[in-house]
Amino acid sequence: MDMIIYTIVFLRFVQTAAYISLFFFFLIKLKEPKRKRITITAVIYFVVAVIFCAIWIFYGQKIAEILIIPMEIGLCLILIFICSADKWSVSFFVMFTQFNTLVCISYISDICSTESAGLVYQIQYIIYRTVLFGALLFFNYIYLRPRFRKLVEILGNEWRLIALVAFSFYVLESTIIYYPQMYWYEADNRWYLVASSYLVLLGAYWLIFRSFSDIMEKYEIQERESILAQQNKMWEEHIEEQKNAVNAARRDRHDLRHHYDTLIAMIQGGKTQEALSYLNAQTQRTETAVFAGICEHMAANVNLSRWVDRARENGIKTEIDARIPANLPMDEVALVGILANAFENAVEGCLRCSDGTERYITVKIAYSVYNGAGKLHIVVQNSCADNIIFESGLPISQKCGGGTGTKSITYTAERYSGMVEFTAENGVFKTRVLLHL
Repeated sequence: MDMIIYTIVFLRFVQTAAYISLFFFFLIKLKEPKRKRITITAVIYFVVAVIFCAIWIFYGQKIAEILIIPMEIGLCLILIFICSADKWSVSFFVMFTQFNTLVCISYISDICSTESAGLVYQIQYIIYRTVLFGALLFFNYIYLRPRFRKLVEILGNEWRLIALVAFSFYVLESTIIYYPQMYWYEADNRWYLVASSYLVLLGAYWLIFRSFSDIMEKYEIQERESILAQQNKMWEEHIEEQKNAVNAARRDRHDLRHHYDTLIAMIQGGKTQEALSYLNAQTQRTETAVFAGICEHMAANVNLSRWVDRARENGIKTEIDARIPANLPMDEVALVGILANAFENAVEGCLRCSDGTERYITVKIAYSVYNGAGKLHIVVQNSCADNIIFESGLPISQKCGGGTGTKSITYTAERYSGMVEFTAENGVFKTRVLLHL
């Protein structure tokens, strides 16, 4: 029977270590290479679990209980040092918040199992903790992580104060629950003190995150306004280029009679070679002043033509199949924003490729209507380097102040109830956008 209980104690420790790890992994940003670091942490945790159980067996429960807090803190510090790519203040906030929830779940599980004893108690205790751990981890991953990562991006030194609040509550709870002796040796389990401390904890956390949620909303509004301003500026540039092209074409038509007179005079004078050179020069000048006929949609045609020229100037091979109708039921500014940002990112990705790598960009755009519902599908592929890192589905820009382009594309897709996907595999970066029009 003792061996079974010792085995369950070992499982309890492994369960605690697993909860600590998953709590961290669901909230923090992990260092690369992730698999290697997670594996190293898991091995260390397993070894510590074996050591703790050995202490429990050979030195008794009292000694093991004294080591609970130091071991939990040590496990978290090891995980932070090996795996966390966040600032120390963010990691410490996650660490002490995890401690606060761990203590609470362990306390509730113990209270729910107090009517049992021995092996039955141990089994019930593990079951209660498993259910509560699972529910909280599910909540963290599905609901809390996206909002928490947004706060990490927005906040700076404020995390030091938030981490201090989490640490202070951990000290308070540890004092109430573990000193002068463990709560399970008390007749009333100190439930009133524990409940009071957690009410204060929940109130403080709610006030903190409610305040920072308001800050996050204001930040997102400012960011979207910045994206819209960028799109409007881009649109104005394209309109100006289109006007210049149209004016150049008008001037050419106006001067056409003079060109004909010059050519006739050259031919009549027997200067055939000079006439051919003059004609070739005029033809090349006219072609550079007029945008290529890539698609029927005027704004998209202007934008794609402009970026094709830039790509070819940098020695990048381009292939475009754009089937965009002239009467596309979509805001032209939004469409131009997606095309310009996707093409600009593709050009930058090609330029970062190592020497000797084939640099290319392929663009496929198709518009379809089914049962009255229109869909615009945009796929941009380009050669890229192998060191692209993603966070929350978005590539991390290597350019100072970069990343606005992908956010702009994502924002526009949200406006049209669509989806965006960025992938990088085997030296190929793909941007896929689907819009419902």
